[in-house]
Amino acid sequence: MPSACKVTANYLGSSPELSRYFAGIFHIEITVRDGGSIEDIMFPDWATMRFNQEPVVAGETRDGGQIDTSIFTVSGPRSQEVYIRTGTIRQWGVLIHPLGWALLVGEPAHEYANRSVDGMQDPAFEKFRPLAKSLFARERDPQAELRRLTDFFRAMEPFDEPAEKTIAKVYEALFNREIDSVAKLADEAGLNRRSLERLCRRTFGFPPKLLLRRQRFMRSLTDFTVDPSLKWIGALDASYHDQAQFVRDFRYFMGMTPTEYGNRHKPVIESVIRERARYGRERLWNPGSVGGLALT
Repeated sequence: MPSACKVTANYLGSSPELSRYFAGIFHIEITVRDGGSIEDIMFPDWATMRFNQEPVVAGETRDGGQIDTSIFTVSGPRSQEVYIRTGTIRQWGVLIHPLGWALLVGEPAHEYANRSVDGMQDPAFEKFRPLAKSLFARERDPQAELRRLTDFFRAMEPFDEPAEKTIAKVYEALFNREIDSVAKLADEAGLNRRSLERLCRRTFGFPPKLLLRRQRFMRSLTDFTVDPSLKWIGALDASYHDQAQFVRDFRYFMGMTPTEYGNRHKPVIESVIRERARYGRERLWNPGSVGGLALT
């Protein structure tokens, strides 16, 4: 029997200067009864930095790579599921879109694709460690914690990125449902196909065709999670040719069939997806409509 738990997830908008880096800021609290632990599976996503009050989250990637416990973990952009285990925890995090990765991290995104690392050990994230050490005080105070987090990132000096406008244009184009091919994406970005491939590999972590597939898949997964009465057939994105194509994508991105996924106990992933939908799918997945900073 899975341990009983309570999961609270809150996604917050960011101020204009921080929306340059982040698709969202989030605060998650998980309380597991009797000091137990829970397991879950997380979906493909943009890169994420997570700051944990206690280092109790662990897990593994599809290829067997281990995610060690740490007060500061970094996930690169993902096209695969990640298995997690955690006890009671409180966590702040930032969902970093590709331009934010280029400006704040500066490392080639493909080198961190489908990887999770300990930010307290990986040298690429040394400059973020002071936040990990100072974010949580002895007394619980989410308002003060959020201020410390946002003040820290506001004060950072970003890397110079000559392709900044093009990266933002490609990112926004990914959310346009009418752009359903690499050729259309390249035209929208004003790049030839080879230049688009190089840019996406360096700053998005994956080739453009895979990025388009991932967006299509996540729209379907989100719709099903928010409204299970749709069944899978009702949640399929309109760009899928048939259910068989969706099942192939499901195996590719989640390592299992839709039926296997539906039968799993998912205390964290469902709470997170539903909260992200509440936060506003257009605001979260579209960089042009992120709201102002919320402190509630």
